[in-house]
Amino acid sequence: MPKDGQYKEYNPVFGQVYLWKPDPFIPSGGKIIKSTVELLHLDKPKNNKYKLSGRYVIIKNVGIVNIPNNNTVSPVPMCDAKHNKHNSFIFEPFNGGGRMDKELFVSKLRRHKNIQAAHFGEVNTYYHIDKIASYIDGLLHELGERSLPQVKVLINAHNAIVENHRIRDGYRGKKSGKWLPFQGGHYRLSKNNLSKIRESNNIAPHGEIHLGPGWRLTKDGALPEFAECKYRCNASHNAGIIYHEYGHHITRHTADFSANRLKAPHRQSNRKSDLDEAFSDYWAAAMLDCPYIWAWHRKHTKHEIHPRSLLSNKDMTEYDFGLDSDPHSNGTIFAAALWDIRKEISFLNPKGKKDIDIVVLKALTIIGQHQDSPYNPTVKGTRISRSGFNIGLKSVLKADKICFNGIHTDIIKKCFKKRSITLDYSNTKSNKFDQLKKLNIVEKKQISSNDKSIKHILKFDPEAIIPKTWELLTRTDLERQLNSNCDCPFSLTAVGDIMLGSRMNKSIKDFGPEYPFYSVYPLLKKSNILIGNLEGPFADISLKEIRNHSYKVPPKNARILRRAGFNIVSMANNHLLDCGRDGVLETFATLKKQGIQYIGAGHDEKDAHSPVIMRSANLKIGLLGYYWNRRTSARDSKPGSAIDIKEQVQKDITNLKQKVDKIVISVHWGIPYERFPSSENQMKAHFAIDSGADILIGHHPHIIQPIEIYKNRPIFYSIGNFAFGSGNSNAESIILAFNFKKNNTTINIFPVYIKNRDTRINYQPKIIKGESAFDSIIKLKNLSGKSGVMIRFENGVGKIKISHVGRLK
Repeated sequence: MPKDGQYKEYNPVFGQVYLWKPDPFIPSGGKIIKSTVELLHLDKPKNNKYKLSGRYVIIKNVGIVNIPNNNTVSPVPMCDAKHNKHNSFIFEPFNGGGRMDKELFVSKLRRHKNIQAAHFGEVNTYYHIDKIASYIDGLLHELGERSLPQVKVLINAHNAIVENHRIRDGYRGKKSGKWLPFQGGHYRLSKNNLSKIRESNNIAPHGEIHLGPGWRLTKDGALPEFAECKYRCNASHNAGIIYHEYGHHITRHTADFSANRLKAPHRQSNRKSDLDEAFSDYWAAAMLDCPYIWAWHRKHTKHEIHPRSLLSNKDMTEYDFGLDSDPHSNGTIFAAALWDIRKEISFLNPKGKKDIDIVVLKALTIIGQHQDSPYNPTVKGTRISRSGFNIGLKSVLKADKICFNGIHTDIIKKCFKKRSITLDYSNTKSNKFDQLKKLNIVEKKQISSNDKSIKHILKFDPEAIIPKTWELLTRTDLERQLNSNCDCPFSLTAVGDIMLGSRMNKSIKDFGPEYPFYSVYPLLKKSNILIGNLEGPFADISLKEIRNHSYKVPPKNARILRRAGFNIVSMANNHLLDCGRDGVLETFATLKKQGIQYIGAGHDEKDAHSPVIMRSANLKIGLLGYYWNRRTSARDSKPGSAIDIKEQVQKDITNLKQKVDKIVISVHWGIPYERFPSSENQMKAHFAIDSGADILIGHHPHIIQPIEIYKNRPIFYSIGNFAFGSGNSNAESIILAFNFKKNNTTINIFPVYIKNRDTRINYQPKIIKGESAFDSIIKLKNLSGKSGVMIRFENGVGKIKISHVGRLK
């Protein structure tokens, strides 16, 4: 990274791709042109060598080439496309390439053409994925939603694994014995129960797209017309397929029709519903600006329209209710209604296309909020609550009301009615969601000093800020407040100490796994990076140490973190060895199973000091964690925590800062219930900043300590507890939400009420508003001395805005 902390502009990189030029006067709706374009958002080059990997997508070619070797052949990985000396990825598509895994012997010329076509597919796919992903990212940010995770795309992908043979996965034909390549396009999530055989290329945790050459050469469609010859049905050459498959990535991380958020990362469902296919078709049509999304490889004339065209006249009378029905075909009905809306609104309003795209995307996020229970949702029930074309219609109408005050209501209803889709008609056997009642969790009563639980709290903490009941934000209230906050989405959100066991176990058992974070979830889901300090090992076999305040948390409770959106935790703290070093290993395994990364601990000393690098929008964020005490530290080959020895901290930061845009350090220090940090900890914080860290976030005192702006870098000495399974009456909490921009960093400070003995909390943290929120921020401001002048109270939260002055050397 450049030393001044700014984004360095590298020389532009170009690639040759297929583009779609819409033309309503052509039966296919447009035509294909081959063009050299700039490839945007690529990662910075290593040793001046670019890869087709960027902010939104990673492209990998997993094809195999059979190279002649005497009288036999040697299967060799094709490897990824490489640019020429002009930093350009220029390859020829020829007629779509071939199925190289299947054929053992081919001529040298044919092999050359097939390799060229495969590399062309890599470049073409990168360009089109980047195009739709950057467009969707812009819309999400307008809606205040976080970015979608980066997607991985495999070109010349393998089939679902049956056999592993060193460098390839997949299966052979039963009769021919030949390796059968994957054909077409498929969005795939990890589902380990497909096979007990380990794949050579593990499925990306957030999903990946598989593209491969089809089995036939076609003479119909826009590609054969362009090439003036028969063309292989190669999905990586077909923008319609590429956009459609990325549409599934959009739905997975918004509507989540299969309720995969409720399932472990390695047990995801690859089932696609009719609504899932419908919205994916819509995004393909929107990006092509053409309803004929299958025109590239299929015949389209005035008299012969592909059945999955969005100009289809199909309505619900043609919906197939059979058990073996095709969700693609059924989804066309709903997708066609969405396309009709887009066409009508864009005719009336020049910005209509973008407006309806925003509505559709918002509708997907609304569908993703549906579940069959607030605290204990089931996969089956949640899937039902997110199914049915009437649910889709209701969500579109609600989205239009939220985004545009319902000005498109009449057009939306008319276009859906044309397809026989109405609000009271469901195409599902059981529309369970309509039968669900909203659960009012908090009783609306005014709390007075006579309340027994409040009296108990004030006995231990006379200066505690006790919010009135109406000042405790419900989930709905918080969602509404965030929608009016222009700082959303956030780059990184940090919370304090988390311990999901002990007294909290009863609440989890009584209510369900989503109970602890239910009220704050709307905030937690607004960030691509969500970090907390994990206290208490997830252990089943390991025994709990016999000492005061020792914890052992059931491993199944780790799913609570994953469901809430935590993707990284710091383990560097005094509770790391509560179940011995074997308990540390159990915790590592549990977190890995849930797809949660960790810092500040490792299998050995070197591993404990290893950073985690994560993406947030266009930035790479490096994270490190430390705890001062040698008792828990990793030693030689023994697992444990990273200790904050001065020389090691400097080495860790120095090694990391050239790889990332920001460095965030989580540190466990201080004395419980002490209001101010020690001079020793202040010196440690200053040293970390001087070494190149950008942000320090502290915890362990259980209460809020001052913030300090040192050399234009924020130090939060303690942000307190968060969701913690003890009845602590003194505990305090804030949530930090960072927004990293090119020229400044904005920090939103959300005051949180976490006093578990208050019956209105009962181990469920709640963000506060009103006078209590103001008092909490003013208290922090006054604690922070000169740095406190940077804190202002705005829209119910504390805010700090820091202008960048460049990275410290």
